[in-house]
Amino acid sequence: MKKQIRLRVLQLLITLSISSVYANNSVLATPPPTVSSPVYLCQNKPTVPLTATPSTGGTLNWYVFQTGGTALTSAPTPNTTTAGSTTYYVTQTIGGIESTPRTPIVVNIVADNGATATTFICDPSQATTPNSLFFDWSHVAGRAGNSYDYKYSIQGGTEVFGNTSLSSFEVMGLLPGQTATFTILTVLGLPCYEAQELKCSLPCITTTTPTFTTFPTTYCINDTPTLPTVSTNTPAILGTWNPPVINTTAMGTNTYTFTPDPTLFPCATTTSINITVAPIEPSFTNITLCEGDVPPNLDTTSPNGITGTWSPATIDNTLSGTYVFTPTAGQDCTPSDKSIMVTVNPSNAISNLNWTVSNAFVDNQIVTITEPLGANYLYQLDDGPFQTSTVFENVALGTHSITVKDTNGCSEFTNNSVLIINYPKFFTPNADTYNDTWNIYGLKDQLNPRIYIYDLYGKNLTQISPKGLGWDGTYNGHPMPATDYWFTVEYVEQDTVKKFKSHFALKR
Repeated sequence: MKKQIRLRVLQLLITLSISSVYANNSVLATPPPTVSSPVYLCQNKPTVPLTATPSTGGTLNWYVFQTGGTALTSAPTPNTTTAGSTTYYVTQTIGGIESTPRTPIVVNIVADNGATATTFICDPSQATTPNSLFFDWSHVAGRAGNSYDYKYSIQGGTEVFGNTSLSSFEVMGLLPGQTATFTILTVLGLPCYEAQELKCSLPCITTTTPTFTTFPTTYCINDTPTLPTVSTNTPAILGTWNPPVINTTAMGTNTYTFTPDPTLFPCATTTSINITVAPIEPSFTNITLCEGDVPPNLDTTSPNGITGTWSPATIDNTLSGTYVFTPTAGQDCTPSDKSIMVTVNPSNAISNLNWTVSNAFVDNQIVTITEPLGANYLYQLDDGPFQTSTVFENVALGTHSITVKDTNGCSEFTNNSVLIINYPKFFTPNADTYNDTWNIYGLKDQLNPRIYIYDLYGKNLTQISPKGLGWDGTYNGHPMPATDYWFTVEYVEQDTVKKFKSHFALKR
């Protein structure tokens, strides 16, 4: 009986407790979710679903009406096609009880007016300290209040976020050479504003070149050296190498480049060192000399400091050959033998020189070398420059010299009897001893050349010989007038008797 009474009392207490809960319904009311409103979006720009923050254990419910209607299956994504304002609503459900009333989120679709910060620059003149960078820009038209969200970082480090009511910002605490990246993220009331970024650097007062004065640059083959990660400067400069590891598997010399850490040492420059891996080869080079020249001595110490002996021990200046240098035993890295070639070029090997000349009296007189020929020869006309071509054009009348030499400078030959037969185009018989007579002296060595001079009407004025003084511009002792005169010449060329006719001018 007592047991039944206790059970009845317990049931009564439970009923009273439930009644108390319903009587105090305000204690169990579900709070609204946390929202951010209003939301500004740019017209015709992509967007994402709206967001709200529910309480612990809460489930969000989205609506497009303030009351009534059915909850959406997911958070709505605003349509940005048309500028204007739309209100969405959200609640949360906890323990089966939904919050009331519905919480509004106002979405404003703003037309894109192309708002941007112009003249976005670094202005050193406004910096207040030597260790700061002053970023300056124009006020953005259409902004709602003076409010700019920004972020910046120094040398790519931690980003600092903030807001400023000025159209400028000064980044402090930089070291020479460091770079600051400043970004205007948003502008209050201008959702269409696109972030703008600008990088500026504090100038280096001086630059420092990393040095490695205690680091050896010569190693034996298969050694295992390690490139230093810091320089011997004070303070030491930290950096990296390229290539990062010294290759000692093969002999030779390679270049390794050290690049300072750009964040820690922006004012340090890159530098390179050459590292040689031995067995070291003696650094002798081939020798070239002319036959009969005094030969150079064969040094018993190479330019890179290796001692040894030669075989043969002295150079023969009459014969080309190979000479072998054998390093003395016991030297570091066991230097290898070195062979060089001693080339002895023949001296005075050019013994003949032949050429051809264009026909007499042609406008362009050409001299062509016919012997010797080859890539090892250079040719010179008179005192002109040496050339590889065997052809000389537009050669003046008279006697010339031709010189040919080999490219080694061991042999040279000259002929001074290159004759160009042509005639003077004018003469001036004014008794100044210069160009006072007219003649074709190039024919003086022919057996019996004949030169006849006529006036404009074909009258024979005189006959002259190229071996004489020439015509002095008179007829029967009287000076002839200044004008053109004609001549004919009979001469022999290539064993053929030829006749040539032309005219020249007498000038007074």
